[in-house]
Amino acid sequence: MADIVSDVLGLPNVMRIAFTYGTIIVGNAGFKAVADALTAGKITIVVNARLGGNTAIYSYKHNRFSFGFADAGGNADKQSLVVHEAVHAGFDVASTPMLVKESEGLAYIAQCLYYYYANESAYSGGSKPTFGDPILKAAWPVSQVALTKPALDAEDMKPLFKAISVHPLYKKRYEATDKFDGV
Repeated sequence: MADIVSDVLGLPNVMRIAFTYGTIIVGNAGFKAVADALTAGKITIVVNARLGGNTAIYSYKHNRFSFGFADAGGNADKQSLVVHEAVHAGFDVASTPMLVKESEGLAYIAQCLYYYYANESAYSGGSKPTFGDPILKAAWPVSQVALTKPALDAEDMKPLFKAISVHPLYKKRYEATDKFDGV
């Protein structure tokens, strides 16, 4: 699975992801750092079917990805989840302090950007994604802003932060500092 994740992080569509929020950078250097940490065995991967087929988690405490799937090849949904969790891992590798809402918001934007690039011809032709998750729904328009304005600001992030603040996974901790300990 480490090869699969490294392969995803090396895809041309991942290399196209580049944006900032304040001093926080999401882009090639972070994805490369995660791939390097995987290759060096500093980040590990487990497949846990109990998570469900469309679930992924990065644990800073264990420097470990947990995936509910064993293969992401050719599946934009699963590849975009790898990208999402790799953003968190990249922040951990770089020991980047930020709030949970920022970490999650930036990871969701990267996930949406990957999904856009993987389906670019459909979306540039006017199609819209049919996300069920309210955070993905809020992240999509922000990701579209990032296509032409890669330096996102607080106003750009406002609707996404709102969606994160009311989501059951984050509402009790969205203003807390996200945990990291380096890799």
